[in-house]
Amino acid sequence: MEYLSKAEQARIRVLDKKKEREEQGRFIAEGLKICSELLSSSFNIQYAVISDDASSSALSLAEEYEQAGIEVCKAGTTAFSRMSDAVNPQDIFAIVEIPESSINIPQTFLALENINDPGNLGTILRSADWFGMKHVILGGNCADPFNPKAIRASMGSILRVQVHIEESLSKFLHEWKARYSDGELFGLIVESNASLKDIHQLPNAWGLIMGSESHGLSPETSSSITKPIRIDGTGSAESLNVGIATGIALYHCMNVQSGQ
Repeated sequence: MEYLSKAEQARIRVLDKKKEREEQGRFIAEGLKICSELLSSSFNIQYAVISDDASSSALSLAEEYEQAGIEVCKAGTTAFSRMSDAVNPQDIFAIVEIPESSINIPQTFLALENINDPGNLGTILRSADWFGMKHVILGGNCADPFNPKAIRASMGSILRVQVHIEESLSKFLHEWKARYSDGELFGLIVESNASLKDIHQLPNAWGLIMGSESHGLSPETSSSITKPIRIDGTGSAESLNVGIATGIALYHCMNVQSGQ
């Protein structure tokens, strides 16, 4: 097991920046959980790196990587820490290729617009995975799903949910409506007349669209919504965190779908 070169260390240290991830076409996945789940995913792993003082768990996982024919390199403790974005690095990370964002328009999907906090995005991907929503569309000024913070917050769900980045969310929605003319597009809009709890039946094709907490959905996206909905509350808080609101909406819609 050879030590990672200083030149490669320098390239990894800048993978916390979106521009560098795009230019290099790869991202860093840190920690035992996601590195373990990567082995059974469809993602292409370039190699893994372990710390000089790696735990027995990290060493055991490194052996699994080598048995799978994936190169494993070492790094000194300080060098490893400098490459890691985590406050408490877990002794192993993998360098992974960013998959191409190609899409066949899905029958059901979750779309996010201008969710620019990577922690919120990762949490939403985790919720989508939990409730069985396989496709997540990102539009507007969304955070990069391969941001280290988003990956950590997703707790591995980034590997299972198909994330598609759309330059124009409104264009995607128009194309979806043209294909699924009998479908329904639900958009969370605070001043809506209809409530989420009023949804008792879903068509075969439907989408759920969520906007940012501060600005909501853009006028272009709102014009594509066929069924504006709100989430009712009984307390005094001004609003719900978008991650929590998305989880509530997914819980309701996926339960309605499974009960039909």
